[in-house]
Amino acid sequence: MKEIGESMLTILLITMSIVLSGLSIYLFDYRVDGIINNVFIIIPSLLVGALITALLLGLFLELYYTYLPKNKLQKSMFAHKIVKQVASVPLHFSRMKIKVVGKEHLPKDPGFTIYTNHSTWIDPTIIMNGLYNYPVAALGKEWAFKIFVIGKFAPLFGFVMIKRSDPRQSAQAIKQVVSNVKDGFSMVIFPEGTRSPNVDSLLDFKDGAFKVALRSERPIVPITIVKPTNYKSIKWPFKKRVTLVIHKPLLFEDFKDLKTFELSKIVKEIIEELRKPESDAK
Repeated sequence: MKEIGESMLTILLITMSIVLSGLSIYLFDYRVDGIINNVFIIIPSLLVGALITALLLGLFLELYYTYLPKNKLQKSMFAHKIVKQVASVPLHFSRMKIKVVGKEHLPKDPGFTIYTNHSTWIDPTIIMNGLYNYPVAALGKEWAFKIFVIGKFAPLFGFVMIKRSDPRQSAQAIKQVVSNVKDGFSMVIFPEGTRSPNVDSLLDFKDGAFKVALRSERPIVPITIVKPTNYKSIKWPFKKRVTLVIHKPLLFEDFKDLKTFELSKIVKEIIEELRKPESDAK
């Protein structure tokens, strides 16, 4: 029933966008000469319809977070699935097919730290869609939060901004991520610290990224995002196939006595244990 409700939400959002766009096209194109043929009206109308839908969704979430008496995690679970539905739209349009391997390794309860490789800007969205029933958020760079919609609502969903040029803010960000994990959020951390230029290799891990796992005292779930070696050269309309390999979790009892550099090395070795798929552009 939940899946049906969430699919209905997606249909509702798309329908709303189409209706608003259609109304604009009707008023400013069709009523002028009885023909829908003005591309300078059609394209802006489609964009305006999508924008108004996004603004209405944002207004709803703002009211939802402000006035409904639920705790942060409950609210995030609801909002999280709305965001996933919206975020899945560009994945569908880009013809990305995501396969998840190892779902049985996920802890029953949310509230763990996800460490994964990072080669493209869309990786957080891939993780969110792969772990659909978990309140997944991420530690992200400052530039992403400067985008109004992201900066306004991302923190409500558990996302945390880190400004690496500011040691004090970075320390506060790590503290907030630890708090989120303890509150039940599954936080994604990219220990490379930036995007790797190659989809089939890893950069050095930042040892400090593992302070979250040690301080939160919750499990670590290593995930490998496996992309075809020619991923970045695959252009639309060809499909991009991505596999999420969820490894067995590391329990806190197993790593509580390790140093961050020791834990970093272990997790990196786990993430590197993957089979690189053949080039694929089907």
